[in-house]
Amino acid sequence: MRRSEHISLFTEAIWEWFAVHKRALPWRDLAIEDDTQRAYHILVSEVMLQQTQVARVKVTYVRFLERFPHLEDLASASNRDVLIAWRGMGYNSRALRLRDAALSILKNFDGVFPRDMDALQSIDGIGHYTTAAIRNFAFNLATPCLDTNIRRILHRVFVGPENADGSWKKDDEYLLRLGEEVLHVALDQKVRISKQREHVMVSASNHDMRRIVALRRAQGDNSIGSSGIPNEKKMPRDTKNWHAAVMDFGSLVCTKRDPQWHICPLTRRNLMKTTPKNFPKTFIRNSKEEPGRVVGSTFIPNRIFRGRVIEELRDESRGLTLLELGPRIAIDWNPADHAEWLSMLVEKLKQDRLIEERKHRYVLAH
Repeated sequence: MRRSEHISLFTEAIWEWFAVHKRALPWRDLAIEDDTQRAYHILVSEVMLQQTQVARVKVTYVRFLERFPHLEDLASASNRDVLIAWRGMGYNSRALRLRDAALSILKNFDGVFPRDMDALQSIDGIGHYTTAAIRNFAFNLATPCLDTNIRRILHRVFVGPENADGSWKKDDEYLLRLGEEVLHVALDQKVRISKQREHVMVSASNHDMRRIVALRRAQGDNSIGSSGIPNEKKMPRDTKNWHAAVMDFGSLVCTKRDPQWHICPLTRRNLMKTTPKNFPKTFIRNSKEEPGRVVGSTFIPNRIFRGRVIEELRDESRGLTLLELGPRIAIDWNPADHAEWLSMLVEKLKQDRLIEERKHRYVLAH
């Protein structure tokens, strides 16, 4: 199959799947006219979605924006206020990076979200993917991007399965170029689909057509002519929904460890270079084990313990000593064996500006 045909059939299948299975998420299809406010909502959602499941983010996202409804509210918040609002999310340093990004936008861009890639990437705490996500979802500017789902789909469809250790045969530079090619095909295809649907409207009576055209124009839609047939050059590119479609497909069908081959339209149409036969049956653990220790028979990474420290301090305005913290975060706590280990954990949290030490008691940073 030629590459151009492969891409066209892939995008067609994803659009068809998404039309039926699109997820309703609070950060999608935002009816917010102000560009900066809309981009702020997207920024919050994207930072929250890093390393956190959608189900948990859906709850915290709404609560967080109720506490900090505007960019200025977050920028003026203390570390403690932000960490309390971040309750239950984990990876707490993300909360401070998000607040620092708000500060950066106020300081360097007069509180107005930029649209340019370089300008967005100059904001504290915003990397390439988050920059592209803001452009796509907040401003509908076609920008190729790679999150974990998009990377996985592009690689499995056009290259093949990942290696048994989870690494990829093609790097992100290659996949971004591929993603850009796929993106433009998908957007052009969506315009043609929309145009075909509009053609169906022409079969309506002249009276109905005039009424429909008048209504569409009153709503500010200048993409259709007097006949009711859309002007293809004026039709908006649906970049935000294309990326949402691929992400949803990766979350619900082409998952990391257990792809749902039996319901996959790409597998059914022979569009996947990854199949049940060549997909790794088992995945090798990365030999570089993250720091942590065994409690009972279970290995627990230090990042989990650090998260527990933050969780315990959220409701302790007076703070806790090391001896008070220990048994709260580790069921096998023994001061003789674990005091040095816990001291190391809290020092790292202090370096990350998450906690402070006051008279031998630890509190959330202010």
